[in-house]
Amino acid sequence: MPNITEKELSDLRASLLTYRKQLQQEIHDELIKEGSSSSMALAGKVHDKQEESLSEMLTEINLAMLSQHQHELKNLERALRRMDGGEYGTCIDCDAPIAIARLQAYPTAVRCISCQATHEKE
Repeated sequence: MPNITEKELSDLRASLLTYRKQLQQEIHDELIKEGSSSSMALAGKVHDKQEESLSEMLTEINLAMLSQHQHELKNLERALRRMDGGEYGTCIDCDAPIAIARLQAYPTAVRCISCQATHEKE
């Protein structure tokens, strides 16, 4: 792992593991919330189109949040696998080291700043 000290790597791993636990709890909470369903209960009590729209909108927001959390969790798991494989901190596009400041700010980063900018333009 380029330019990353053992201490920095340990700190980054701890940060990722803490964030993973937080995401798992948020996903759990969203699933419980969706299952107990405010939206399902509300759907049976909808009296007009406006209430129906509100119910649908709330359900879509909850599902979007759940999807985002799942996406973040997948990225986090990939970062941990890259750590275990000794690939963490290396850009997947150019093989250059990813700056430690970038990894500290965004621990699931897989690209250096330059390659990320190019990737986002595509």
